[in-house]
Amino acid sequence: MKIFFPNMLKWIGRAGAKLHTELAQEIRSAVKSNGGEVTMAAMEQMPLMKSVVYESLRIEPPVASQYGRAKRDFIIESHDVAFEVKEGELLFGYQPFATKDPKIFDRPEEFVPSRFVGEEGEEKLRHVLWSNGPETESPTVGNKQCAGGPLIHFTPELDTLKFSLGANNPSKSFCAI
Repeated sequence: MKIFFPNMLKWIGRAGAKLHTELAQEIRSAVKSNGGEVTMAAMEQMPLMKSVVYESLRIEPPVASQYGRAKRDFIIESHDVAFEVKEGELLFGYQPFATKDPKIFDRPEEFVPSRFVGEEGEEKLRHVLWSNGPETESPTVGNKQCAGGPLIHFTPELDTLKFSLGANNPSKSFCAI
């Protein structure tokens, strides 16, 4: 969180008052419709807020470089080539190569707050690889997926929610950032 939280605030802050107002309205409406309480049900009614967190993870992954040894022979495929990897070989991955792939993401270098909203947006979550694997996969003993992944995006969702609920004026929710 020490790395990701300031980066997320940077991207939200740079996005401007329109996003700040939209987030505040979505969050306040969801909380109000759940009896004024912040609940998991209320948070499920905040697709823009969730998308903003995923987009922050996509555009600037908290751990960009990863290493590992192949446990078995396999083939890594890109859009137009395949690489054979042998057991024991050392692998290096630089996540922004994948998370900013222009064949997957329109305007890959741009922060698009609503990128992961809706059915088409949710489909793109499988290309968000910040936690040692696709966002749509769960951690297992065999896949090295970050077991703290759900907590890593839940915590900034709560922080975003807190900022939006804490300001009396939606246009000032993120102005201090």
